[in-house]
Amino acid sequence: MKEETDVLIVGAGLVGLSLAAALTSSKLKVTLLDARAEPVSAGIEAKSSNGYTLKSGIAARVSAVNPGSKKFLTRIGAWGRIAPARISTFKKMHVWDGRGTSHIEFGDTDNSASVLGDIAENQLIETALIETLAATGNIRLEWQAKLSEVIRHEAGYGVQLDDGRYFNCSLLVGADGGNSRVRELCSIRTIDWSYDQVALVTTVETELGHESVARQCFTKDGPLAFLPLADEHLCSIVWSVQDATDLMAIADKDFCELLTRSFENRLGIVRSTDKRFTFPLAQQHALQYVDSHVALIGDAAHTIHPLAGQGANLGFADARTLAQVLAGARLEGRSPGDLKLLKQYQHRRRAENIVMGSVMEAFKQIYSADNPGINWLRNTSMRFVNNNDLLKSLITRLAAAG
Repeated sequence: MKEETDVLIVGAGLVGLSLAAALTSSKLKVTLLDARAEPVSAGIEAKSSNGYTLKSGIAARVSAVNPGSKKFLTRIGAWGRIAPARISTFKKMHVWDGRGTSHIEFGDTDNSASVLGDIAENQLIETALIETLAATGNIRLEWQAKLSEVIRHEAGYGVQLDDGRYFNCSLLVGADGGNSRVRELCSIRTIDWSYDQVALVTTVETELGHESVARQCFTKDGPLAFLPLADEHLCSIVWSVQDATDLMAIADKDFCELLTRSFENRLGIVRSTDKRFTFPLAQQHALQYVDSHVALIGDAAHTIHPLAGQGANLGFADARTLAQVLAGARLEGRSPGDLKLLKQYQHRRRAENIVMGSVMEAFKQIYSADNPGINWLRNTSMRFVNNNDLLKSLITRLAAAG
């Protein structure tokens, strides 16, 4: 049996869910598919520690949600569903070179916006978006729906699932991550390269309070970020390293002591650590975001290094922009798969994403190098930026816009 839908979104992660939520008032028939089983809402656990071992009750993967993304999530009805006690707002950011003497401070002391962002667990944002869709009742969400084949036809795409179900759609949206099946089946090529790095993530408890400051040190092994959580003594860390095998294998005590040294005791002793996780890092960019009746958003279209924490924000901006374009098409009586229409989305998002990816690649290369000339250039550049309030304010506004 063939089922008809206007927009078929593949991938019910943060970006796919946010696009679906943004389309609830568009009067388009929207279906959202995900290959995973339906996620179970995690209960709130109390923090506990035993020696150097922590059970924080906080999921390891978090996002630094900038003001632009927060405004978007609020407008579509999701942000207010996250318990305020699980959100940490930060108003200052401190970045320094562990192999030099320079640093940059954003917020508080300059003329930037008073709030730089909010730290929230990915699974809580995801749950809030699912609850938003359930409350509206006009978006179909199907779990354990794995793509088998896509078939191009004159009016759009036919999508065959492994379990035999079949959907016809005018617009097929790939929101299914860096290894996008939609992108693969629609033969959209990418430029990609590995960073030969992995990101290690976990939650740690520190001796000193974080004071709602996001901190990042460029260590000899790679950038190490401590992101402030709602508990004054808990931080979510992201450490990008070439090989995390030893970091994953060592005892919690040794890991805490290594973190304390690598982070230069900026938050005192790292007292305990939660379970550690890793994921590979790579940069890729689709040569095109759209074709007739198909569009890519989020990591399916672009992935970047996490050192600036902008990956989720770029994805939310994609979702917001595509939703705006599709809403306009509905008002004009145009098909959501109209290529001229979809190119408006590509035009508005591709350049910004390429610039952000290029900047992250440049930072990664500069801070990976280890020679006196590059070290001097790094420290001189950081001092120049830190002493220029106008430039810092501009960088902050760009990062906050979403």
